[in-house]
This record gives sequence, C-alpha cells and structure tokens, in this order.
Amino acid sequence: MAELETNVGTETSQEVETETTAETTETTESAELARLKAEIAKQKAALDKATKEAAESKRALRAKQSAEEIAAEEAKTQQEALMKELETLRKEKAVAAMTAKAVPFIGNNDAAAELAEYLYGAEDADAALTAIQKAWTAREKALRLEYGKIPAPGAGGTDGPMITKEQLDAMKYVDRAKFASEHPDEYNRLMGR
Repeated sequence: MAELETNVGTETSQEVETETTAETTETTESAELARLKAEIAKQKAALDKATKEAAESKRALRAKQSAEEIAAEEAKTQQEALMKELETLRKEKAVAAMTAKAVPFIGNNDAAAELAEYLYGAEDADAALTAIQKAWTAREKALRLEYGKIPAPGAGGTDGPMITKEQLDAMKYVDRAKFASEHPDEYNRLMGR
C-alpha cells in the first residue's frame, strides 16, 4: 500500500509540474505577444510621424516655390507623360507596320501581330522578318511540291488540286498524264488551252 501511495504522490507531483510548465509557457507566450504588439504600435507611430513630416515638408517647399517653379515642375511632369505616350504610339505604329508586312506570308492577322510584337525593339526587325518570310516561303514551296494538292495563294476554290505551271513542268511524264486525266480543266488552264 505504501507503494501505491508513493505512485499516487509521484503522479500528482508530475501533474503539478506539467501544469506549472504549461502556465509558464502561456505566460512567456503572452509576454512575447504583448512585446510584439508594443513594438508594432511603436513602429506604426514612427511611420505615421515620418509620413506627416514628409507631407509638411512638401507643403513648405510648395509654399516657398515661386509660381514659375511650380509651373516648370508641372510642365516637366506633363512632358514626361507626353514622352511616355509618344513612345507607346511609336511602338504601336512600328508593330502595325511590321504586322502589315507579316500578314501576307503568315495569313493570320493575330499571328502576324504577335510576331510583330515579339520582334519590336529588335536591332534589325526587318531583317529578322525577311529571314522568317524566306524560311516560311521555302517550307511552303517544299510542301507544295511534295503534296501538289495544296492550292496556291489566291488560286480560287478548293474543289480540285491547284498547282503552278512550274510544278506541272517539274512533274514526271507519268504524273503529268495522270494529272491531265484527273483534272483536265486545270491541266488545260495551265497549258494555256
């Protein structure tokens, strides 16, 4: 029984220690929280004071400035705004011009505008656009030769294969004969008949 009383006494003292530790931790956390709140309030007051002093300094400077100085400062601000607007307009004009150059070989206004926007500011945007156009044209020409059924730009409807005279001349005799039998109207048009 003495053993039981010793265990109960030990458990009770451990519970008291745990409760005391928890209370100490809560007290420490509360103190830290109060300290942080006081620090934040102190910093906010300092910020408010600095903002108020800056505003007062600006008002005092305005009061000391002559009407000419105030007008000069406003003119400078307006000039900066106009320069920014001018740069925006220049960019829009350059992008529009580049878009107009890109549309014929891309065929899509949105894609051409995106390409022009990307190329804006490049050292030699025209040369880059020309290189892209050459690559695009070469790839298109290769595809037209490989798949003779792609209509040439502006070649009318899509009811039959549209090829150029050069493509027809480049065909082997067997392919030309097959083309002539399958598409007599197109063949006659290309041969000038």
